[in-house]
Amino acid sequence: MKTMTSQKLSCCLLLTMATFLVLTKSSEAQPVPVSQYCRNCTIPDLCNRVVNGATNWNEAMVKSIDACTQIAYRIQNVTNDILPQITGVEPQTKTSIQSTCKEAMDSVVSDLEEAKKALNKNDPGTMISNLAAFHTDCADALEQFGIKFLPLTEVVGRYMQFMCVALSVAKTQP
Repeated sequence: MKTMTSQKLSCCLLLTMATFLVLTKSSEAQPVPVSQYCRNCTIPDLCNRVVNGATNWNEAMVKSIDACTQIAYRIQNVTNDILPQITGVEPQTKTSIQSTCKEAMDSVVSDLEEAKKALNKNDPGTMISNLAAFHTDCADALEQFGIKFLPLTEVVGRYMQFMCVALSVAKTQP
């Protein structure tokens, strides 16, 4: 009786292990080929997601600029909605920081719009200049008063990653 139970247990254990191995092997991620526009990018996975489906350089640039613009709008929302909640500074200082951040983010959005216009006019020099014009006034104002503002820091970090992608794609111009 023990032998029969041991054999059933062994068989069950082997079957479980075999199933596990088959499932594990079949669920392993296959390497995703890097887009031709992302080969020099330091963040190729993000770049691939941004330019996904682009059939030419111009389309890849539009997708890259649009991705940066979406993040810039998110930063605007953070600065407009959350910065008023900052405590520990004088009201005048708080108003100054909010104004500085709003102006900086309006400039970022404007620069991205100008980059897209330059792309449409086939002016890559102006496009790259506008893409590379990153405004740190808001972060500088927060730092000056010793304000650590994690939501803004996180979204600005994300923006920098998308900007890196856009600039890397720009460098692949044929």
